[in-house]
Amino acid sequence: MSTIAPVSPDRACLDSFQEVVRNWQIQPGQRCLLIIDAAQCDEHAVTKALYTECDDPSWCWLFEGSQLEALANEGPIVVDTWVGSKFCEHALTQWADTGLLFLFTEHSIEEAVAGLRGMLLITLETAGPCLLRTYDTRFLQVLSACQPDQMEELINVDSTWIWSIDLLNHVQWSGFQAKGSAKQIKAHKGHDFERSLSWSFGWPSLLTYVDRDHRADATTLTRFIANQWRSEVAYDGQFDELEAQWQAFRMNDSNTVAEP
Repeated sequence: MSTIAPVSPDRACLDSFQEVVRNWQIQPGQRCLLIIDAAQCDEHAVTKALYTECDDPSWCWLFEGSQLEALANEGPIVVDTWVGSKFCEHALTQWADTGLLFLFTEHSIEEAVAGLRGMLLITLETAGPCLLRTYDTRFLQVLSACQPDQMEELINVDSTWIWSIDLLNHVQWSGFQAKGSAKQIKAHKGHDFERSLSWSFGWPSLLTYVDRDHRADATTLTRFIANQWRSEVAYDGQFDELEAQWQAFRMNDSNTVAEP
């Protein structure tokens, strides 16, 4: 059974990659797997940079060996690199706002990403068959806060995961650690998972609220979503009602902070 130190709604997201690697005690030069959603970047930009910045790059497509292998060259790229490498620094400069995912582990690429590959195709209780963007950092942020037990199915080996979260005008960073063997992946997901998935889908719509609220950040947004999820509320795109829920949450949040 794996043990996880998840991103809880009360855990603060951090403002820089340097802060988050210190927070998780990652060492300079430590080996990592960097997952980049190449579809979110300019065409061929990732592979071009890979061969420009690295003498002998080690990489693969995330969808290789999965049920989506036919779409492999349209999906994310997994690069075997290290903290401080030229390519790592290039990625942080150019693509942090696309949602970078770092996996720090001593295991092979195949072992480390087995969970991500295995959950690409699932069946939802209500919606039926679904292609799941397991590498989407918004999905990881929401799922780790709402259902850390479900994260165990994504984690195949001892590892520390760190990811970036885009907030329109700036990027913040989050992460978690896992030890032990992963849970077996369940292809059928119930209503609780669907509710988590709805909020990862709705994340972009909530960014305007965070942008207007100078005291809100990724931590605030994660806590709001976790609060909605625990209240069995799903994201439904009803913006008037959603804004009222956000305002009520922030008012209650401020009152809680103000209490002696």
